[in-house]
Amino acid sequence: MRNSVVIIGGGPTGLTAGALLANSDLSVNIIEAKPEQLKSKDTKALALSNSSVFVLKKLNIWDSLLKKAIAINEIHVSQKNTFGRTLFKSEDYVEDALGYIVSYSDLINSLRKKIRDLKNTHLHFNTQAKSIEYSESSQKILISNDGIKEKLSFDLLVLADGGQSSIEGLKLARSEKDEGHIALVSSVKTNKPHKGRAYERFTKSGPIALLPNSNERFTLVWTGPRNIISNIESLDDYSILNELQENFGNRAGSFIDIKGRTIFPLKSSMLQDIIGQNVIAIGNASQIIHPVAGQGLNIGIREALELSKNAKIISDKYCSEDISTELSKMLKSKSSDIIKITDQLSSFFLNDIVGLNNLRGFSLSILDAFPSLKKKFVKKMSYGE
Repeated sequence: MRNSVVIIGGGPTGLTAGALLANSDLSVNIIEAKPEQLKSKDTKALALSNSSVFVLKKLNIWDSLLKKAIAINEIHVSQKNTFGRTLFKSEDYVEDALGYIVSYSDLINSLRKKIRDLKNTHLHFNTQAKSIEYSESSQKILISNDGIKEKLSFDLLVLADGGQSSIEGLKLARSEKDEGHIALVSSVKTNKPHKGRAYERFTKSGPIALLPNSNERFTLVWTGPRNIISNIESLDDYSILNELQENFGNRAGSFIDIKGRTIFPLKSSMLQDIIGQNVIAIGNASQIIHPVAGQGLNIGIREALELSKNAKIISDKYCSEDISTELSKMLKSKSSDIIKITDQLSSFFLNDIVGLNNLRGFSLSILDAFPSLKKKFVKKMSYGE
């Protein structure tokens, strides 16, 4: 009898973990609370690092995704009202690209198709995880779909639902930090082709990221203090484009169109402890970090890969032995550096203390002047190494 894994959450991280673990000859059940039908065609832009692309290649789904993906060939980083700037080019690091932009629906549909092709993996839609029961001989999770309840045995329970779990018999201890920042996400167009260049522009109103997307549009992610970003979001299209132009400048061209606006709060959250046997968390269920470096999803995918590399631990242990501590330590050893760097970047570039502007500009100039430093930084952010 195969050892069994239950994954809570059918998003990119949960599906990736399920597909990788299934290749390790484990029986996998993925529980997704939402219905199977995606809301319209979710074109939300996801930034994939090269380490995530490596995992998707391992699953044999990257070739089909690449046909719709937008390659990030360059990343231009600057700060308003200071001299410093730096430019990263994929050709300088012998990479096809510095990363890629894919739509949420394209990635989800590719991962779902992979799951459907695997005999020992099952994806349960519109299903809620209700409670856990432990006995001397087994551990089971109760799931419910339209009132129909079923118990699934597991040797390992993986939380991959972005921190939304509320399961009877499972206690999660989290530390959260709310700095009063929110993010405005929209689709914008300029009068120039983006040519695969992404931008990060630091301003007093908060960092502005432009990610190259399809149809020569950019995905705009503007983060900053709640009152400032809320006021910007409330403007009419003409005014918001002017505000964006004034803060961003002309390096990407003139902003001529904006479509759709979404606001979401920014909170950092770290899972400190799980009170429950043989339960681990990966991705945003384990940590939610600032999007300044676009690393949230990529950390989750790297953790899914690391979990699959240690699948033998799951296969070799009996359910009476708690393997969660051993697995959690291995996962965190691979993601702690990126989490720390992201936290430092968000603190350094979002702080408006007098004098920091010039220091930040100087730091960007130093980074640009030393190719070895840039190479080390790119490798760390691309592969977590």
